[in-house]
Amino acid sequence: MQATHGLALSRSRARVIGYAIALALALSALVLALASSARAAEPPHKTYLGSGTSITFGYSQELFNNNFPTENPASFESVAGKPNGVTLDYFHELQAATAGSSSTFSRMINDGCPGETSGSYIGNGNLGHILQFAIPGVHLESPCGYHNVNGFELHHPYKGGKAFKPEVGESQLENVLETIKRENTGTNATHHPIPVITIDLGANDLLAAVKKCEKEVAEGKWSGASGEPPLTECEIVSLPKVIEELETNIGAVLFAIRDGSALCFAECNSAEDQGVNYTGRILFGGFYNPFGSVINVGEELNPGSNFLDFVVNLATHATVAKFGVCYANPQTAPANPALAFNPLMNGEPQFEPERLQAWTNMANTSISPVNGQKNGPDIHPTPLGYEILSKGYTAECG
Repeated sequence: MQATHGLALSRSRARVIGYAIALALALSALVLALASSARAAEPPHKTYLGSGTSITFGYSQELFNNNFPTENPASFESVAGKPNGVTLDYFHELQAATAGSSSTFSRMINDGCPGETSGSYIGNGNLGHILQFAIPGVHLESPCGYHNVNGFELHHPYKGGKAFKPEVGESQLENVLETIKRENTGTNATHHPIPVITIDLGANDLLAAVKKCEKEVAEGKWSGASGEPPLTECEIVSLPKVIEELETNIGAVLFAIRDGSALCFAECNSAEDQGVNYTGRILFGGFYNPFGSVINVGEELNPGSNFLDFVVNLATHATVAKFGVCYANPQTAPANPALAFNPLMNGEPQFEPERLQAWTNMANTSISPVNGQKNGPDIHPTPLGYEILSKGYTAECG
């Protein structure tokens, strides 16, 4: 009886094991089928959207001077026959990463506006006022003065103005949301959607704060009684408010992109008035410090600026992380310190002057043969600097 009972248990175990194997095989087949279906559903072409300031645009003072007064945006995309600009460089990296696959990056949209602040990026139209109502502390400015005031063309023109200030034109954020909605719905979503967006924003807010402090120092409002140089003293006192305002605006921008259905545009009376809920990848480009040790090791052009920039990067990283956004920090380049614009912060001060001289135009002493204007010192990257920024996107975010 014991032997018979043992044989029955063995047969029972065998049936259970058989069922388990059959179930595993069925699940495996289902997973493979789903994976195959997902690959089949992958669009043949992908679009990359770059958004932000002069960094996104690919600007430098030398290129501006040499292309004056027409300022054809295409003239900023090449220097000495080589690609120029972080957006174009990163697009090429995306293309290389998907080369040979059934779904590749074949389109790029560059929405960058030189001189854009976080306030002008949002603009003072309907969207800006809705965000200002929804998020206390949001501050607004007229959109994209480079185009709307100075009349220079953009790589990707925005539409005409509407709502509160029709004469000033559409803001970059409004254009970004419209572009996402157009490319990620309907037929476009199956042919060339936008799965990746890069954003750089905030450097011009910080520069405005520095200029304000320079003015106040010149007026004698800061004596250096704290033991810091007057300019540093002003910046340290001013920084908390500047950071608070900047992070509020950056948070509002990302809220509009990630959770746009919570907002409504114009009269809010149709589906077209709704925002977007973008679920793709967003990469945010942080801040390098052009006022570090440009000439001599350890002698910052703006004393203490590396530390202040470090603080801003920490705060902005924390802000964007709440929205599932990857932060690429060019100051210290955590994933690859060889890409750090300011290696002083990594304990390698000896490398900072050579990098800032090669990667920015801060040591550019040339004169434009076109308009006779100085090409530097200029905070914007050189073509090599833009390439380093794009490599930082890849190193930090893929």
